Amino acid sequence: MAPLLEKILSAKEVSPFVLIKDTLEQSGQLLGLELLSASSPDHTIVLICAESAPSRILPLIKGKHRHVVVDCYSNPLGWLEADTPELKKGQDGNELVTVPLRSVRKATKTISHAISSQNSHFTIYFDSLSPFLAVSVPDTFNLIRSITGLLTETSRIIALHHEDVPDAASFQPDGSNPLATNSLAHVATTLITLKNSEAIRQDQEDLRKGVVAAREFSYLTVHGNAWDSAVCEIEHKRKSGKVARETNAYHLGAPTGDLVVVNVWDVVGDMPDIDKLDLEESQTADPAANLSFNLNLTEEQRRAKNDTVLPYLKTQETSGAIYYEPDAADDFDDDDPDDDLTI
Repeated sequence: MAPLLEKILSAKEVSPFVLIKDTLEQSGQLLGLELLSASSPDHTIVLICAESAPSRILPLIKGKHRHVVVDCYSNPLGWLEADTPELKKGQDGNELVTVPLRSVRKATKTISHAISSQNSHFTIYFDSLSPFLAVSVPDTFNLIRSITGLLTETSRIIALHHEDVPDAASFQPDGSNPLATNSLAHVATTLITLKNSEAIRQDQEDLRKGVVAAREFSYLTVHGNAWDSAVCEIEHKRKSGKVARETNAYHLGAPTGDLVVVNVWDVVGDMPDIDKLDLEESQTADPAANLSFNLNLTEEQRRAKNDTVLPYLKTQETSGAIYYEPDAADDFDDDDPDDDLTI
C-alpha cells in the first residue's frame, strides 16, 4: 500500500488546500516546492512570494509551467513605487506584479485579480503565510477565503506556515480567539506537520536511556533545519468526510536528488520495538496480499469510494416533532395526584 504522502504528491489524493506547517528546526520549503513541481504541465503557477525573492524560488520549480508572480517581498512597505500594482507581462510570457505587504486588504485585491484572470487550471503557492499573519490575522483569513472561492475542481492552494513565528495577535493575546495555527489547520484539507528527523532520533535515544529532558529553552543544533530529510505527520480530509492520518518520511535519493517517500525508521534510525510495530501495521501491512481473490480497488473505484458522502454526514433538512394523544385512562387532575392509588 502506497504511503499517503506519496499519493498526495502524485495527485492520487485530491486536496484543494495543502498546508505545510514547519518550524525553525525543520524547513518545509523542499516539500512545498516538490508538491508545486508535481502540478500538471497545463497548470499556471500563481507564485506569491512574501518571504523569499522570486528570483530565488523560480529556479527551484521543476517542469515547464507558465508563472504569474505576485511579489510581496521586494517592496513590503511600498517605499519604491506609489502607483497601483498592475500585472506586467515579460518576454517569456510570464507575468509579474509587485504588491506592498503593509496592507493585506489591498494585497488581497491584487492577488484575487491575478488569480481570476487565469484559466481554470492553476496552482497557488504561498512561500509563507507568516508575513501576512504578522500584519493582520483577520485580513489574512479573509485573503484565504477570497482565493478559496476562486478555486475550481482542477486548481489548488499550497501554503507554508511557520508554526513558531509570532503573528499579529500574539502581541495582544485574547483567550476567546483561537490560535491562528489551529484555525489554519481547520480550513486546510491536508495538513502536513514537519518534524526534524534527527531531533526524533535523539528523543528515541533519550527514551532508551530513561532520560526525558524538559525543553524550556533549546538551541538550534547542527542537525537543525535539515534540508535532505524530514518526518511528516499527515492529516488528510477526503471529500466524503473521512479523515486519514498517517506518519511518513522523505529524504533525497542519490544520485538524482529526487524526493523519495520512505518509512519513518529509514530516516530516524532504529526505533523502540513497539513504535516500529505500530508504524509497520499502519503503513506497510496489506491484509489483502495473500488472498486467492482480488480485493484491491481500481483507481476509478477508489475515487468513487472517497467521493461517496456517508448518510450520517448529510445535513438534516427536516426537524422532528413528537405528538402525544392522551387516551381515556390518562388522568391530568393535579388536585390529588394519588387518586389512582388504593390507600
